[in-house]
Amino acid sequence: MPDDGSPAAGHAPVGRNVMIIGSPGSGKSTLAAELGRRLGLRVVHIDQLYWLPGSRMRPPEEMPALVEAAVAQEGWVFEGNNSRTLPIRAAKADTLIWLDLPRLLCTARVLRRIAGTYGRVRPDMAPGCPERLDWTFVRWSWNFPKHSRPAQQRFFERAGIARKHHLTSPGAVARLLAALPG
Repeated sequence: MPDDGSPAAGHAPVGRNVMIIGSPGSGKSTLAAELGRRLGLRVVHIDQLYWLPGSRMRPPEEMPALVEAAVAQEGWVFEGNNSRTLPIRAAKADTLIWLDLPRLLCTARVLRRIAGTYGRVRPDMAPGCPERLDWTFVRWSWNFPKHSRPAQQRFFERAGIARKHHLTSPGAVARLLAALPG
């Protein structure tokens, strides 16, 4: 069942090791940055690990070690999908946030992000990977609910993580943030 973002009575909504998953444009990077700021946690963006300069994918065999290193020390917010490394993060996470927002909203955000940062490297992206218009990525984002949402739902349901939030609207995200300090 979706979570409206409000914590259960007497429980902190998030812990010290927070995973955020969701479709492109759902607000993973923005939420991670805000959680990191409010809670004094390190923020890790999967795109900074996954991409090499020139928007080249890192060899997949390198990813597990990079993710292991990123979660080795307590106190992090790790945003991003990369299904191969989800179990590594889940093993150390005490909070899982699934941003499961409407497709139209997410795709509009992706297009707005491209327009607003075109030609520049976003803070959540790897160095040497400027924003570009990639219609294949836009289509992939639009079709995310069909090709990737079912796997995210299974992961969310099966993850043995103490605190889980399935947020389905910007209002639910706002309520979660309102329950935090700062």
